[in-house]
Amino acid sequence: MRTIASYHHKGGVGKTTTAVALAAHAAAGGDRTLLWDLDPQGAATRLLGADRGTEERIGEVIQAGGTVAPWIVPTEQERLALVPADPSLRTLDRYLDIEHDGPGRIHAALGHGMDYDTVVLDCPPSVSLTAAAVLQAADLVVVPLTAGPLAWSAYADLYAEVDAMGLEHRPAVLAFLTMVDRRKRLHRDLVDGDEPPEGFSSVTVPTDSRVERMAIESHPLRAVLTGRAGRAYGELWAEAAAASASSSR
Repeated sequence: MRTIASYHHKGGVGKTTTAVALAAHAAAGGDRTLLWDLDPQGAATRLLGADRGTEERIGEVIQAGGTVAPWIVPTEQERLALVPADPSLRTLDRYLDIEHDGPGRIHAALGHGMDYDTVVLDCPPSVSLTAAAVLQAADLVVVPLTAGPLAWSAYADLYAEVDAMGLEHRPAVLAFLTMVDRRKRLHRDLVDGDEPPEGFSSVTVPTDSRVERMAIESHPLRAVLTGRAGRAYGELWAEAAAASASSSR
């Protein structure tokens, strides 16, 4: 079982879209796939047509050192299942900080009788104990970066954040540029000009209005499976699958 986290410390960079796209392509390619929505906003849960609910189930699972298996729900896409977000994610840090094994509890919650080829974790946009626990559970962290002059420095900052977390298991990192609009000279210069840092994907995901409308479409996954953005996400999934296979535990 490979575990891939979609992570960025700030919101609005396409983190959830990336998680949904990777999970959708994994399932479309034949993998038994689980997407765990760990973002309190629950955007991935809504995009996959599930109910966020009012019960604080995930917090109880993490506190007890249990498994998320009872709370997995199917989605409309074949081979893709979901652990929906719930309100307990807003205060999940308190359950991860109660004992010395707290940071490993996300990983433990996936280790009891799970029968999946790929698990995708949608990480909350924060530098927190929850984020550290998600990264601890991951074989690979995929980092979306919006095209702009600060993209490379934001990538460098990520490594500093991961170092500061003091993770026992350090995942591989794969960053890529997203929301690329080649009509803008700044975006063209960034994509075609400077050599990206090591570990940076050659895949660039273009701006696509269908992706922006995902939340109001009756079949939202089409936006990340087809069209210009969908093709790019498919290439990113192939690269992520190979990278996670080489770093899986």
